[in-house]
Parts: sequence; C-alpha cells; structure tokens
Amino acid sequence: MLLVTLAEFILYICFAILIGSLILLLVPEEKKPPVAIPKKILYLVVGLIPIATFLPVLKMANILSGENLELWLILKNVIFTFEIGKSWLFITFVSVILMIVLLNKNSTKKKHLIVWALVLALSILLGYTQSSHAATITEWKGFVFHTLHFLSVVVWIGILFVVSWFGKNKTNWLAFIKWFTPVALTCLIITIVAGYFTMGIDINSNDDPSSSIVQDYQNSLLVNYGQALLLKHIFIISLVLFAFINGVLFWRKYDIESYNPLKWARLESMYALIVFGLTAFMGQSWPPHQIYSLLKAEGASPLFKALYDGEILSAYQEAQSLAIFNVTMTFGFESFVLFGLGIVFLAITLFAAIARKSVFVSTLASLLMVVSLYAGIMIGVQ
Repeated sequence: MLLVTLAEFILYICFAILIGSLILLLVPEEKKPPVAIPKKILYLVVGLIPIATFLPVLKMANILSGENLELWLILKNVIFTFEIGKSWLFITFVSVILMIVLLNKNSTKKKHLIVWALVLALSILLGYTQSSHAATITEWKGFVFHTLHFLSVVVWIGILFVVSWFGKNKTNWLAFIKWFTPVALTCLIITIVAGYFTMGIDINSNDDPSSSIVQDYQNSLLVNYGQALLLKHIFIISLVLFAFINGVLFWRKYDIESYNPLKWARLESMYALIVFGLTAFMGQSWPPHQIYSLLKAEGASPLFKALYDGEILSAYQEAQSLAIFNVTMTFGFESFVLFGLGIVFLAITLFAAIARKSVFVSTLASLLMVVSLYAGIMIGVQ
C-alpha cells in the first residue's frame, strides 16, 4: 500500500509539473518570471506517468490472484478487461506519443508543438480520471466532477510549482501575479465545488442511503479515509492562506529589494505537496461506503483510536449484524479554546509574513493552526 501511495503521490507531481510547464511555455515572456524548465525534467515526468499508473494495476492483479501463481494471466486479464487496466493502456500509448513530440528539438519553442503536447497531456489526465473511484461507481457524474477537481488543482498548483522551483528571479513578477491570481482563484472555486460533489460520491453510505453528506463525513472519521480527508481539508486552509498572502497581501511588496516572492511561492507549493500526499493516501484507503463492514474487517483508524475514548467503536465491534451508529459532533469548551488558538496562529502566520517577512515563523504558526483545528474537531466527536 505504501508503495502504491508513493506512486500516486509522484503521479500528482508529474501531472502538475507537466501541465504547469506546458501552460507557462505558452505564456509570453513579459508576463512571467524567467523560468528554466530542463527538457530532461519533462522527459522524466512523462516517463514516470505510465510507471506510476501501472502499480495500482499490479496491486489489483495481485489481490485477485491470491495464492494463485498464475499472476501473469490475471494481470493480463486486468489490463485488457478492467477499467483501470484499459485506462493504463491508453495512458501508456498517449505518453509514448507525447514523448515523441517532446523529443523534437524545437518542442519547447514552437507554439503548435507545445499546444499538441498540452492536448496530449490533458488526454492522459482524462485517461487517469476515467478509472478513478468516483468515475467507476457512477455513470458520468463522478468522472466529470473528479476530472474538473483534479484538472483545476493541477493547473493551479502546476503553474505555482514550476514558477517557484524553476524560476530564476522575480523579474515580471507583478505581471505574472496579475493573470495568475484570477486563474488560481477560478481554479480554487472549481476545486471546491467539484470537490464537494466528488466527495459526496466517494463517502456516500451504502449502509444508510438516506444519510446526509455531513453525516457521512462525520462517520468517515472512524476510518483512515475520513481522517486523511479531514486533514486534507484543514491543510487546504493553510494552502489558501498562503495563496492569499502571495496573491493579495504581497501585491505592493514587489519593488522592495529584500522581498523574494519565490521563497513564499515555494512555501505555498509545499503545502500543496502535503495535500497531494494525503490525497494519494486516500486513493489507496478503503472508502467509507460500508462503515460497519469496514470496521469489522480493517478496524478503526489508528489515529482515531489514539485520540478518541468514547463508546462508538465498542458499539460497532459488539454489534452482531449490520448496525448504524452515527457519529455526532458536539463542540464544548475545549474545542472552542482550540479553535481560538487556531485563529491566533492564523493571525501570527499573517503577521510573520507581512511584518517580519519570516518564512520559518509563518510555517510554524500555520502548522500549529492545523494541529489546533484538527484537535478541536476530534475532541468534539461523540
């Protein structure tokens, strides 16, 4: 599971670098900082995509084979008959074509080749989202929402990642921020809306189809998927916070000689990597469609058990047949104190960024904000 999770994490980074790089290659030089994207990096990420998407296929074949030694026959069956296998074939085929386009000597200079490369990259992304969990359990909604969600994140974070890590200096930074800020805001809105509907599909309860998405979310906290989902949402708050700092609060600091926007953009991209990691972990965790069966088979999340001392787990474990025990949230004095601390750490993050220009203090304060909000929510679980 850890190997496949790592592969998925690498896959997200590859998509972000690939699509972010191709978009920036289409942007006029005067509207972006000087960015040096080594072609070897593009070759590497394109080559890694088929490898990273193959590991889940191999994992499924291994699960289906059990003790059977005919793994190759089962693997071949998965590749040619399962949705995940057919998606991998498509991804591999298009990746080869994309590699051929990029190997052209002028592939990063001629606009028509860049456009073709971007179309191929987006086709690979569609091939990947087609086999996602949300897409496989619905006719079309899961595919559309997950694609919009993933694409908006990749565009936003991809551009940010490439500029922050491959940018040479802050030349043209103001011109870059003027167009990138509305693009990032649009991507954020799409991410939230599409993510909400995707989440509704991923955590929808089969035990109690009439339950609300809020109740399903609360119930999911018992298992690894729900814990990762909660942490992901809290880290997104930090990600948006630094996006606000970089895109709005630092708007007038462009001419200040000591101001280095690249280090702040890198900090924002690091939070994006954390979100990618949590998303990759969720992709390899059992979704909470059947909490009762999942708890019986896999047990509760170790993180949940370490923080919770109530009776709901014992109620599930002692139940002899399918039972529905809904998690409730009751926020008392301790939770509100922790939420208050979270707001204080948020204010410190902003103050350290604006007044002290301290990346370390802002990073530490934002992490403490995440811990405070998470602990406040978990204390409220009943």
